[in-house]
Amino acid sequence: MAWPTTSRHERGYGAAHVRMRNHLLNTVVFCEECTRQGRTTLGRIADHKVPKAKGGTDDRSNYQLLCDPCSDAKTLAEKGHDPDAVKAGVDVSGRPTDPNHPWNRSAGARRG
Repeated sequence: MAWPTTSRHERGYGAAHVRMRNHLLNTVVFCEECTRQGRTTLGRIADHKVPKAKGGTDDRSNYQLLCDPCSDAKTLAEKGHDPDAVKAGVDVSGRPTDPNHPWNRSAGARRG
């Protein structure tokens, strides 16, 4: 579900949200999902565990600090998409795994 075309302040993300984000950045520091997975990544995003649009509150217990990739994966999952599907079809370096993809063909095969 896309957000309405209202400002973040109208959706309830005003000064209190900024204060909570600053609190998380100063006290939690690392992405909480990465920490659960055994990784160490700096957090940037004050995320509502249960989105406000789905009845989530502004209580500290409903907040978590996430890095960009974890926040993106959570957002995709909330919208009904498989976050891992975004990565399907590429190797760890981001190159396509399909041998017929133009990037994986030899230079001679691309010219002909």
